[in-house]
Order: sequence, then C-alpha cells, then structure tokens
Amino acid sequence: MGKPLTVLIGCSLGLTLFSGCLWAPDLDRVRREIQQQLPGARFERQFAISLGPVSLRMARALVRFVPEAEEARGYLCEVRDVKVAVYEARNVPDKTNIKMPEQLLLLVEKHHWEIGAKVRHSGENVWLLYRSDGDSIKDLYAVVLGDDELVLVRARGNIDRLLAKAVRDHLGSVGDLGLSYN
Repeated sequence: MGKPLTVLIGCSLGLTLFSGCLWAPDLDRVRREIQQQLPGARFERQFAISLGPVSLRMARALVRFVPEAEEARGYLCEVRDVKVAVYEARNVPDKTNIKMPEQLLLLVEKHHWEIGAKVRHSGENVWLLYRSDGDSIKDLYAVVLGDDELVLVRARGNIDRLLAKAVRDHLGSVGDLGLSYN
C-alpha cells in the first residue's frame, strides 16, 4: 500500500474516532438554563470537549510518549468518559437568587444522583452531584459559576479512585482525610 493511501486511511480513521468529540450538548443545555435565570448574561464558549472510551484509550497511549504527562496517565485510567465545557461569562448580574438548573434536578429526582455540595461563596455558585454504584462513585457532575467564567464537567468512571488518587498525589496521605483508596 502506498504512503498517500496509508495517510488517507489514517486520517479517515482519526476523523471517525474523534467525530463529535468537541461538542457536549447536555452541558450546553445546563448553560442555557443558567443564562435564562440571569437576564442580560451571556456565556461564550471558550472550550468544549467530549471524550469517550476510544478517545481516552488513545489519549492514554499518547501520554506514554510524553514524559511530562506520565502523571496524567494514572488519572486517565480511572475515567471512562468525560465532558468539559468552559464559557466566558459576560454581563453577569447578581447571582444570589440563582437556582440549581432543572437538568441537574432531574438527575437527582429521576436518575438516583446525589447532591454532594451546593456552595454560594465570594461570587461563585457551585453545584456538585454524584452517582454511586454500591460503595463506588461512578458519575460526577460539577458546575462552577463565577463572575467571569462558567465551567461544567461531567465524568464517568472510577471517580472515587480518581479523587483519592488526586488527594494522595497533591495533598499527602489520603488516610489523613478519612478517605479510603481501594
């Protein structure tokens, strides 16, 4: 097989594997709900990505070749899929009366998610939801709304292990915090 044909097949396969990976419509619905609650506010997408099992497998393979990214590989192994969207916030009025978006409430009411935290502090609103499977956290949904930015993250995988690993790597002993790491 000639080199041009090999390159063409490789590019086609890459496009097939990554098609749609830059769009996360469920995160955009949450953004729209928040925007509707804040008259005059605008949220302009700066970054959005959705990576599934195939994309993450490729990312894990690629970080093997980047010595500076070796630590990331350990975290990537715990994630099955992840969606992240970051929006620049403009003209955000007072957020003191903002409510949790309906999309998040539906997860709690109909899909057995739990509210891990609702925080309103220093101009930021944070909603953190999770869903467990027995003793393990399998899903995480985080929404952080500040004066300048809206960040939405939804991840699936071994979230409890991911969080314990992050705490251990960056804050010291997990046992000191009363967390277990299996």
